[in-house]
Formats: sequence, structure tokens, C-alpha cells
Amino acid sequence: MILLAMKERMFARRAVRRLLRAHSTISAARPDLSGKALYKEILLRTGKIDEANVDRILRRVEHSIDEWTAPGRTELQFREVVHYFVFSQYVAAGHRGSVVSFRAIVDALVPPNI
Repeated sequence: MILLAMKERMFARRAVRRLLRAHSTISAARPDLSGKALYKEILLRTGKIDEANVDRILRRVEHSIDEWTAPGRTELQFREVVHYFVFSQYVAAGHRGSVVSFRAIVDALVPPNI
């Protein structure tokens, strides 16, 4: 169980750092992009997925935001996109669930203001 937790943390940290680097690079190169348009570009460049799948992912993240999880807020935040994407990539790699909190890892590495 400890080894599995270590592997999951490594997977999540690596994926989050890759998305953060892409955020930094794309934000610098394309200061005109923000919010959903920026997140879409980040996922297209780092996720090795097509535009239709990126749109599907962003829709799912938007649908996961509700009054209980994000009171008074309707806009996507980068942390939410990162959390959903990292966990979905983990599951897509054949894992059925996780023993660590991917949310906690994302929140520790991704500043709330980007």
C-alpha cells in the first residue's frame, strides 16, 4: 500500500508540474488567452489529445462545479482542470482508483490565483 501511494504521488506530481510548465509557457507566449481558452490550449499541447476530447474534458469539469463545491463561483479555475485531467489520465492508464488524494496534491502544487 505504501509503494502504491508513492507511485500515485509521483504520477500526480509529474503530471501537475508538466501542466504548470505549459501554463507558464503558454501564458507568456499568448497573453491574450485566459480562462477556458488558455486551459484548452494547455491541454491540447500537453495532453496529446484532440480538440474534441479537450472540449469534452472541459465540459465535464464545468459540470462538476456546483454551489456545494464552489459557492458563488461559475468560472473554471486552473486547479479544477488540473485535478480532473490528472485523475482522468491516471484512470485511463488502467488504474481503478487511488489511495492518495489527488486533490490535495494539486492544491499543494497549483497556486489558487492562476
